[in-house]
Amino acid sequence: MTAATALLVACSSSGTAAGPADTPRSQSVRIGQVIQPTSGAPSFSLLSVDQDSRCPRSVVCVRMGDVDVTLGYRVGGGATVPFTLRWGAPPSDTVIAGTRVSLDSVTPWPETPGSRPPTEGYTAWLTLKAHP
Repeated sequence: MTAATALLVACSSSGTAAGPADTPRSQSVRIGQVIQPTSGAPSFSLLSVDQDSRCPRSVVCVRMGDVDVTLGYRVGGGATVPFTLRWGAPPSDTVIAGTRVSLDSVTPWPETPGSRPPTEGYTAWLTLKAHP
């Protein structure tokens, strides 16, 4: 297989990913939902999807693109504090109040060039784990 063929195969398969592997630590969150990994830990919510330049499912791309999401965290009864993570490029994770937050995936992928799912249709997949 030539390098060009390998590149095309790799790119075409990356743009058709259906979603993340649903591991025991991976949790989904949609607009308006709140998740909390353990009692006493901060809670997290998906506030918005700010940009989505991922390769559409119907296209073969050289680069798979990225997507920026704004998440919010809240400790106890405090105010929700926004922060941004990016899938496909750094920063894809951060540590907040003793919890490592990793953005594993965002679904669904765009279907065609220039299309974007409605914001309320997005799901962010997060891994939340204690960080000393």
